Amino acid sequence: MPEQSLDKKTYKQRSEELKEALLDAQFELKRQQGGPVLILISGNDFAGKAELIYTFYGWLDTRRLNTRAFNLPAGIEKRMPRLWRYWRTLPPSGELGFYLGSWYHQPLMRFSRGQISEAHFQSAMEEIVRFETLLTREGVSIVKLWLHLTGPDTSKKPSADTFKQTVAMREWGDFSAADYDQVRDAAQRMEHLTSTEAAPWIRVQSSDENYRDIRVAEIILDTLQQRLEADTQESQPPVSDWPGATHRVLQELDYSARLSKDDYKEQLETWQARLRELVRHPRFNRHSLLLVFEGSDAAGKGGTIRRITQCLDPRHLRVHGTAAPTAEEATQPYLLRFWKRIPAPGNVVIFDRSHYGRVLVERVEGFCPATRWQQAYQEINDFEQQLHQSGTLVIKFWLAITEEEQLRRFKAREKSSVKRYKLTDEDWRNREKWPAYEQAVNDMVAHTSTRHAPWYLLSSEDKRHARVEALKIVCEQLEQRLERGKKQ
Repeated sequence: MPEQSLDKKTYKQRSEELKEALLDAQFELKRQQGGPVLILISGNDFAGKAELIYTFYGWLDTRRLNTRAFNLPAGIEKRMPRLWRYWRTLPPSGELGFYLGSWYHQPLMRFSRGQISEAHFQSAMEEIVRFETLLTREGVSIVKLWLHLTGPDTSKKPSADTFKQTVAMREWGDFSAADYDQVRDAAQRMEHLTSTEAAPWIRVQSSDENYRDIRVAEIILDTLQQRLEADTQESQPPVSDWPGATHRVLQELDYSARLSKDDYKEQLETWQARLRELVRHPRFNRHSLLLVFEGSDAAGKGGTIRRITQCLDPRHLRVHGTAAPTAEEATQPYLLRFWKRIPAPGNVVIFDRSHYGRVLVERVEGFCPATRWQQAYQEINDFEQQLHQSGTLVIKFWLAITEEEQLRRFKAREKSSVKRYKLTDEDWRNREKWPAYEQAVNDMVAHTSTRHAPWYLLSSEDKRHARVEALKIVCEQLEQRLERGKKQ
């Protein structure tokens, strides 16, 4: 491929045109709260990655620019899921984010150095594709740039006449020419595995800085304009003929289980003491615990959660009640607020309602298109798989009651001076959609009860029974996890 270049006069004229157009598009993106737009900058260490970013900081409104530069994971990052730090640093809606050392860099570098196998590398690339697919489905635009140098030896720093290197972006370290050959080959494999229609890789020749900056500016402007045009077009959710689950797990649940007051008191103390002992165990510092509580309104989630938290150290415990997303959260990928709340090693986090809202209330109430809640099953499974692989034990409970028991509890709440606040008009409206919620739960269990994160359906007709069963399951599962950790 011949080298591309621009003379100074052409560069000056074109850059002025692009600055104005980019600023207009940037302003409109913020006004519409579209985005964010992520710009991943990868390539040869001497291709001018940092200089490119400095160019755009000179052209655009810097208040709406975010630069994310990542070194190899260190400290807590090494003990969390690999994509955690990238989720946490997604820029707000309406803004642009420049990424140096993105989620591609670590697996690409390790593969180039022969530290991971082809199968491991391919698995990492498949995980990234799922990540990017989720982001683009949720309205994030991704521009993936590979800056490359042409010539006989692209591992060496270009001469001053060819390229003015002012900032050393040494992502690859001291690589030899042979090392860069490996990087080039690995990058081609990466592009083949991860170029998708929504987020393709784009190669930009960078031997001439003028050409590089103008070409990248054109790519970003085109992305912004396409994004703004798409945001102004009204689109109808696609019609779906997706088949639901045939196994009616809620209807088949035994609702007759009961526990006497004396048995409840004895078992509650036993299992609370056991849980307290397990989370104090030294091996728990290498793990974490995420408890997910879902269930029918008035099923007793709050009371069950309190019986668990009573025996835990509040310094290492967080309970997150999940309400409807805020205005800001509604413009972000729906899993983002849950990624921000996952437990660090040695900690316990409890979700009182959770990321399953996408396939429950959002589905039943029509808050998202059918295709999105159907796609969310696999997205949720990926999320929980990543937690499992990083040492988090995920335990999910559905507390179930009959429609008749719920009505009795609603009426009791109306008469209670301390529980009336729990009952809302929305709770009464939800009762009218009981069959739709039952089908949603059956589908959820069928599609997201996995080996590493199964659902536990508990009859909560008798609250004492549900509380003890939940504690017992947590203890037994945590004990098994710590025992497996002892053998590793």
